[in-house]
Amino acid sequence: MKYNNESRITKSNKNKKRIIEVALKLINENGYDSVSVAEITKQAGVSKGAFYIHFKSKEDLIEQEINFFYDDLKLNENYSIYDRLENFLLKSIDHIIESGLKMAQGWFSHSVLGSKYGNLKLAYDREYIESLVGQTADEVVSVYYGALNLWCFTNGNINPKEIVIDYLKKYKEEK
Repeated sequence: MKYNNESRITKSNKNKKRIIEVALKLINENGYDSVSVAEITKQAGVSKGAFYIHFKSKEDLIEQEINFFYDDLKLNENYSIYDRLENFLLKSIDHIIESGLKMAQGWFSHSVLGSKYGNLKLAYDREYIESLVGQTADEVVSVYYGALNLWCFTNGNINPKEIVIDYLKKYKEEK
């Protein structure tokens, strides 16, 4: 019988995607610290071995998910710093809104409780934004996270994207 590596790779990629989807769902429902690898694999219908083929740990899964998605939002150096900042912030907000209000509310509440899940995203954002704008990074991050928090606190009645767009216009004029 001929070995079919292509179907094996396809199945492995589907398993990885399923693990990430289930992990994010469980984390948003129960909190990062309350979810185990065993629970993730059970709900995803995969073995623990399949999990560890793709991820070193639960924390590694979250880091890979953040890096995978948000790295794609970064424009290259051919664009101005402002364009790279604007693209990253606005597309990030789009992704968060598309993921849903409940997910964002869970992410923020876990962050406030000191969960690694929320803090990994904050660290990622601060590092990238600081690489673009230096000392004003905390201001930019504060507006971005503030707008997203307002969206969560008002159950979606405030548009975070509009807040960030208004801020970016003023930011660009000042720079």
